[in-house]
Amino acid sequence: MNKLFKTGLVALFSCLVWTGMAQQQVDTKLPREVPSPAKIAKKMTDEMSKELQLNEKQYAKIYKLNLKEQKDRFKAQQSSSASSNERPPMGDRPSFDGSDDERPPMPSGERPEMGMRQGGGSEMTEDAAETLHKAEVKKEKKIKKILTAEQYAKWSKMQEKMKEGMKPEMHRMHKGEGPGQDS
Repeated sequence: MNKLFKTGLVALFSCLVWTGMAQQQVDTKLPREVPSPAKIAKKMTDEMSKELQLNEKQYAKIYKLNLKEQKDRFKAQQSSSASSNERPPMGDRPSFDGSDDERPPMPSGERPEMGMRQGGGSEMTEDAAETLHKAEVKKEKKIKKILTAEQYAKWSKMQEKMKEGMKPEMHRMHKGEGPGQDS
C-alpha cells in the first residue's frame, strides 16, 4: 500500500510539474505586434540616415515622405484585406451532405497551399501596379530634391541592390511557392 501511495504521489507531482511547464510555454508566446506606419517610417529613415549621413533637415523631410508612403500602404492594405474577407454569396450552391450531389473533384495536380488563392493570389492588377509605379516615381523625384548628388547616387545603388534581392523572392511567389521557400 505504501509503494502504491508513493507511486501515486510521484505521478501526481509529475503531472503538476508537466502542466506547469506547459502553461509557462503558453504564457511566453505573445501575439506578434503589427508595426504602425510611424514605426516603419522611423526605421526606414533611421537606416537611410545611417547609410547616407542625413542632416536634421533632410532627416525630417525623408521621415515625412516615408510616413506618408507607409500610411498610404497601410490604408491600401486595410481596404484590400477588408474586401478579400468578404464571403461569396450563398446562392445556388450544391449541398455536400451526401444527399443529392457529391463533392466536386479537386483540380488535377498539387493541392493549393493554405492561405494562398488558387490562380496566384499574389498577382497584382494592372491598375494597382501602375499606381504603385507612379507613387515610386513620385517618391524618387522628391528624394532627389532632398538629397545631395552623392547621397542620391548612393541611395540609387541601395535601391538597385534591394530590387535585385527581391527578384528571386518575386519569382518564387509567381511560381506559387511561399516566401522563403527554396525550389
